[in-house]
Amino acid sequence: MVANFATRTATRTATISINLTIQAVVFLAIAGLVLWTMLFTPYANVHDALHALRHALYIIPCH
Repeated sequence: MVANFATRTATRTATISINLTIQAVVFLAIAGLVLWTMLFTPYANVHDALHALRHALYIIPCH
């Protein structure tokens, strides 16, 4: 009975860890995509809206 409880707890913990890892990877990928879109995309609508910000940062080439 005790071994069964320990096995279920270990399995549940491993599943949670994997899920948290996947969630972190997905979150970072989405955050990176949003930052790239905001700061580096040549798409005119986004570029024009954030033009002043791109120049204010000095490290992001604009034109």
